[in-house]
Amino acid sequence: MSIGGGVVWANNCTDHYARMSFDEVSGNYLNYTEGRDKEDTSCGYIKGKSASNGYSFNATLVGSDGNHSHNYYEDFDLIDYDVFPGNEIWMYNYVKENGYNGAAMKCESNTGTEYSVEFLWSPDSV
Repeated sequence: MSIGGGVVWANNCTDHYARMSFDEVSGNYLNYTEGRDKEDTSCGYIKGKSASNGYSFNATLVGSDGNHSHNYYEDFDLIDYDVFPGNEIWMYNYVKENGYNGAAMKCESNTGTEYSVEFLWSPDSV
């Protein structure tokens, strides 16, 4: 009798691409991704890909209703991170512990200048 093994991913750790633009002067300083299912209490993940002039932005994993949701919940302790191009960050969060089965990335401008950012993210990590 032999037993074979393999890697089984039990969480939602596939990276999704996102692009956002900010312009604080016109009031556009805050954006959210669509929600995604959050399978476990692991860290979220974000990787900064690019940003105009190398600017950073502020990112926080918030609760949502799951895949494709545009409902966001921030009624628990949130931990925010400054994300620069090239940064890889495993984001501690309390989304699942507070009863939410989905997560979304909340992103805020860190400068008054108009700029765009690109990043990869996932609600769970390996």
